[in-house]
Amino acid sequence: MIPRPNPAVDCHRLFVYGTLRRGLRLHHHLARLGASFETEAKVAGKLCDLGRHPGARPASGKGKWVLGELFLLRHAENDLNHLDRVEDINPAAPERSEFVRAHAEVILPDGARERAWIYWLSAQAPVGRQIASGDYAAWRARTEVNGISSSRGRGRRVVQV
Repeated sequence: MIPRPNPAVDCHRLFVYGTLRRGLRLHHHLARLGASFETEAKVAGKLCDLGRHPGARPASGKGKWVLGELFLLRHAENDLNHLDRVEDINPAAPERSEFVRAHAEVILPDGARERAWIYWLSAQAPVGRQIASGDYAAWRARTEVNGISSSRGRGRRVVQV
């Protein structure tokens, strides 16, 4: 079960593991919002290739990590509303959304733990092949160098600002 966000928690951090990472195709959204990169980090989870983007689900077992980046949002509520549209989340019908936004425990390089928002793959969304390394950016670079396309032609609506 994917944990639901607690609106009472004042959280201004966002953990990204896919196309919102620096240097990848949707990072411009974070840049336009003025989000500040803090550090590389990881969360307990399983990462999957979904074609044009990855998806991750939480994992409780040891040794399963999703690698990514931690950002500080300037205006968390407004920024997250914008990113929900980028991730094609429909708050009125979450059961039809590919992703859900929730809180996660993020592990920093020094072992410290922080709470941050993350976009998990929803329970009803289909899962693609697992990316064993847990690092989408490295996996994507490796597949492009080897001439392997991960795209299965499945596109998502992307909101441009």
